[in-house]
Amino acid sequence: MAWKIVCGSLAATLTLLFTPAHASSPGDPLAPAGRWEGATSGSASTPPMGWSSWNAFRTEVDEGKVLGAAQTLVDSGLARLGYQHVNIDDGWWLKRRTGDGRLQIRTNIFHSAATGGPAGTSFKPFTDKLHAMGLKAGIYTDIGRNACSQAYDLHSPNLPQGTTAEREVGLEGHVTQDINLYFKEWGFDYIKIDACGLADFLPGSDLVKKQDYRAAPPLIERGSINRTDVKAVRARYEDVAAALKEARPNNDYVLSICAWGMANVRTWGKDVGNLWRTSADITPSWTSMLHNFDSAAKRALYAGPGHWNDPDILHIGHGAFDVANPVEVRSHFSLWAMINAPLLISYDLRNGPASFLEVLGNADVVGLNQDKAGHQGVVAYDSDDAQIIVKTLGTGERKAVALFNRGAAPAPVTLLASHLKLSGSAPVLLRDLWSKESTTFTGEKAFTLAPHETLVFEATGKRQLENGVYLSEIPGSINVAVDGARQPQLDPTVHR
Repeated sequence: MAWKIVCGSLAATLTLLFTPAHASSPGDPLAPAGRWEGATSGSASTPPMGWSSWNAFRTEVDEGKVLGAAQTLVDSGLARLGYQHVNIDDGWWLKRRTGDGRLQIRTNIFHSAATGGPAGTSFKPFTDKLHAMGLKAGIYTDIGRNACSQAYDLHSPNLPQGTTAEREVGLEGHVTQDINLYFKEWGFDYIKIDACGLADFLPGSDLVKKQDYRAAPPLIERGSINRTDVKAVRARYEDVAAALKEARPNNDYVLSICAWGMANVRTWGKDVGNLWRTSADITPSWTSMLHNFDSAAKRALYAGPGHWNDPDILHIGHGAFDVANPVEVRSHFSLWAMINAPLLISYDLRNGPASFLEVLGNADVVGLNQDKAGHQGVVAYDSDDAQIIVKTLGTGERKAVALFNRGAAPAPVTLLASHLKLSGSAPVLLRDLWSKESTTFTGEKAFTLAPHETLVFEATGKRQLENGVYLSEIPGSINVAVDGARQPQLDPTVHR
């Protein structure tokens, strides 16, 4: 006998089919295999944490800025909490040598890369510095021929230079060569792979003509899942995953898929990479944060140890999440922690205020995100104004709960013991993970949330099921063998 779980999202009806093994048809993807078939590649047993250069500097990154951020991670104690990945995004490359296809680094911004010799340039001195600090090094590339900056940051001083061929710095045609360079020779530990090269360099477009690029018929058509070649996009990333396994047979790597929620990546990301973007790039506005949160918040069944929904890097430090908006900063951070999003800081850490470090360094909230069980928080209550997100911790004796006011006016919300899958007739202890104060209630407790406020508690009490568990309590333990959505789905274009 074999259990089969078929599901779209936790918000949809979850159907359990109990089917004899002999009833499976040939080629049935749900046929019992006698083994766990969830993704196990890469070293992301908990969501990756660290710092990324993109929101801080876009393509105008340099060695001093990156090493300065790394030093702040160490000096502030954030590295000890788990913020250990230091990731260079777009802007680091100079060109691809046409003689041997080897990538060359822009040494006027990464001075230590000017190693000379037959290799020309090398990131090894740079990654050695990060590793000596107890940190890990991350790099950026594109799955196609050209990178996103070559379509969207044409004003940048750090675009690849040279002939058409020399400016083709993406992975296409060079997967094994580049992965070996990044991971075997240069010593990187993490790679983010964008997908603009499959979407934005269209035949006949003004971009291709004016910039003298080679045109690429799109495998991803933005805004159209039906005109996106999902199988081909997946195959590109699978080729990279295979090269990574060959380059790092000890499994010591992280693969970040950045297809912005497109190409139906939610259905296959967990089987190929360690995290996959669920949405377009985040911007420093409240509505953008809501959109990106919503793109991942109800997809808890796709995430778990080794594979995570990625609503994009934190935008703390900018716009609606700057020092003048402490409530919004704490909400943004709390929500990302509750849904097991990667916690990647992306502001200039060398010059940031102490108040940001206090938020990012809240060990209790970080602990929710880094809980080894890997259960993403599940939306237990939903309204136009407020949401309640509940997350199972460890073996289930403890819960975390976030009360979230989405709106710009005060919002009443009542927390029920049943939201937590705890008994309504026994006391429930709540410990506020921001104020550190504790309170007890039985049955229900009313709150009034300030505009944009998120309260986060650890909760303990008597379980509703003393000898069982609800599926919503253990999403990280479930392998969605086949997505239950009958039609491929686009990333939502408006929140909710």
